[in-house]
Amino acid sequence: MAFLIISLIIMLIGLLRLKINKRSIIGGIFLASGLILSLASLFFELLNLIYLYLPSGDFATLIIAYGILPLIFLLVCGYFIFNSKTMRTKEGKSATAKLSALFGLNLLIAFPALFMLFTFSTKTIPQIIWYILLYILLIDIILCFLFAAYILYSWMSQMIPLQKKIDYIIILGSGVRSEEVPPLLKSRLDKGIEYYQKNPTAKFVVSGGQGADEPVSEAFAMRKYLHSQNIPNHQILFEDKSTTTYENMLFSKRIINEDWSDKKMPPSIIFSTNNYHVLRGSLYAQRVKLKAQGVGAPTALYFLPTALIREYIALLLHRKIILFSVLGGVLLFIIISLLPIKKS
Repeated sequence: MAFLIISLIIMLIGLLRLKINKRSIIGGIFLASGLILSLASLFFELLNLIYLYLPSGDFATLIIAYGILPLIFLLVCGYFIFNSKTMRTKEGKSATAKLSALFGLNLLIAFPALFMLFTFSTKTIPQIIWYILLYILLIDIILCFLFAAYILYSWMSQMIPLQKKIDYIIILGSGVRSEEVPPLLKSRLDKGIEYYQKNPTAKFVVSGGQGADEPVSEAFAMRKYLHSQNIPNHQILFEDKSTTTYENMLFSKRIINEDWSDKKMPPSIIFSTNNYHVLRGSLYAQRVKLKAQGVGAPTALYFLPTALIREYIALLLHRKIILFSVLGGVLLFIIISLLPIKKS
């Protein structure tokens, strides 16, 4: 019960943070973490009730704890590991294609390693080595847990209903190999068109510059696609200088401010990207003080694990307070555990 209360307090902290700032990533991760921990707590309470009150409850608990749960864990690890092979087949060999496999292997090693570490005493392993290993494994597992919380909050944030009237639809660019938009970018445009059909007076902002290996700017390819979908040219604003998501938001904001005629009322803005990228897009929108809500286009299932891992790493680098809090928190926990307990 104490664990459930702590989990609910973590959820409450997240909710209060989001009440102050609806786009707070820290608040969102607190909320999602508290929710996961609360559900885990309720699950183990249910397991305890099965053990105590059901006929053959001890056998059922044994099957769930030592059969079903480890099987689910192995299936999750296997999914990440073998998904990397699908990525290489469909997207070609690259460093990012290996992320999924590395994450799966990390899960497969870290959790059993922590369990095994507790089976060895500091008499078997030198004390300093034991605590270094504990520090590394705890950080690893906490970061994996926060990744799960990040995925949950990323999904939850896209469930928030949009305001009815939309004035501008920013389409965030992605790599192009010709004047035709690739499937990934097409899905972002189609998601934008979906909202345009409900708001026919809205204007598109196609945002994306030209990389060294791109024949045309991403904005050019996007505008061409919108023309093919019968979107009038006067409802397309062109931004072809940006090379990063931060610049997408910053330059799009400038264009919208120049175009918006009603200075008394701020425009209603959304941005369209892929579902895995919405949260980081929101971070950059917040950073440039652009009030815009993200909408996520569907992403191919095989691409999603690698994309989410990449986005999570980018989040940790962008919000270093999360990483430093984990590093410092685990270190503090170990130091406190080493302090001698005074006996009365």
